[in-house]
Amino acid sequence: MAAAWAYRRGMSQRLATVNPIRTILMLADSSPRTATRLTIARELAERHDAEVTALFAATPLHAETDGRFGAVAGAVAAIDEPDLRAQARNRLLHDITGGEELSRVRWAEVVREPVLQAVVQHALCTDLLVLGQRDPSTPQHDLPPGFIESLLIESGKPALIVPDAGIASSAPECMLVAWKPSREAARAVTAALPFLVQAREVHVASWSRNAVVGAAGGLDIVGHLKAHGITPVLHQRGHEPRSIGDELSALAAQVGAQWVVMGCYGHGRLREQVLGGATRSLMHTARWPLLMVH
Repeated sequence: MAAAWAYRRGMSQRLATVNPIRTILMLADSSPRTATRLTIARELAERHDAEVTALFAATPLHAETDGRFGAVAGAVAAIDEPDLRAQARNRLLHDITGGEELSRVRWAEVVREPVLQAVVQHALCTDLLVLGQRDPSTPQHDLPPGFIESLLIESGKPALIVPDAGIASSAPECMLVAWKPSREAARAVTAALPFLVQAREVHVASWSRNAVVGAAGGLDIVGHLKAHGITPVLHQRGHEPRSIGDELSALAAQVGAQWVVMGCYGHGRLREQVLGGATRSLMHTARWPLLMVH
């Protein structure tokens, strides 16, 4: 009992030293996993004393599909009467919440604005995004192909991408960090600190021909994490493999990682963006939540 109290006390002290999470944006769509994402977002909000904005967003292109979110968003775009729009929205919310008001959750929707532009504007003023996987092989989606990639690149905000299958934890006890000395990886680690300090086990994977050590006597990634009270297990690999996504997935399964942290690598303007193979592969196929930052 005393040990558990001491652990919680130490945890609260460590949390006070890292970047706080106060606002979470959860993107709602017509997929069955929307409810799962909302649950995770609410649990994160409870743990970090934050608030969740559940944002309904869809493109008119899919307004005639069977997707509830897409149908409602497309229908209300053509409705001028506020009461009819409210009725459609309320029916949708009832399907998700059972008619109950959810604590720490407020609702918003994109109706007339260009969907990507509107969501990016919301994202710019939030601490964490909670998103779903977008399977490019599935033709019908409320949002266009490449939407999640564009959102990450345009907003620059950290995103927790929740897989379309399996159990997703909001309180990972084991986390795996994919590390290389880059801007994207460094930003991902910074965004992950509020979660890493709560994990009981943290692993760091690095693919490099040289040892992971600090330049000119400075801190390396292990020293950086230790400065925040985190003692990671380092998995130093050789040169980067051709399929780093497969290697990372295998290591995640080996150590029992519940979340994976990595940079989202890409460049170029919206219509010319290029994402690395590992980024794109894991974004659409990972079986565990993926915390990413561009």
